Amino acid sequence: MAPEYALYGYLTYKADVYSFGVVALEIVSGMNNVKFRRDENFVCLLDWVLYLQKNGDIMEMVDPRLGSAFNKKEVVRMINVALLCTNHPRPAMSTVVSMLEGKTDIEELDPSRLSDQEGYELASFNGSSSETKSLISMDLCVGL
Repeated sequence: MAPEYALYGYLTYKADVYSFGVVALEIVSGMNNVKFRRDENFVCLLDWVLYLQKNGDIMEMVDPRLGSAFNKKEVVRMINVALLCTNHPRPAMSTVVSMLEGKTDIEELDPSRLSDQEGYELASFNGSSSETKSLISMDLCVGL
């Protein structure tokens, strides 16, 4: 669920871009975002992917059932585009398609700015405890 919808109830044309990014990550990883339970540190697939990206281990997310039967360059392209789609600000869907086709360069990902909550003010909620943030994160990941 797009953060702006989960937090404020605003549905924008870029909510579909966010959803596309999540689906792209599901395809690459072979995992379901809603059913994802790696461990207690990660609420959803996107949490885990962001962790891997920030630690330089992004290829660890690729579905192991693929073995070596995939083009690494294409997978990295898909992951980077997916992360741009789930971040704020998001590209337009036409730009996403152009990046996937290799017609447009992919914006350089800065791991320090990757976040499913970036750009959204959480202060509107009563409290800023880690429990509140976890509930918000859960809403963003699984659409509760």
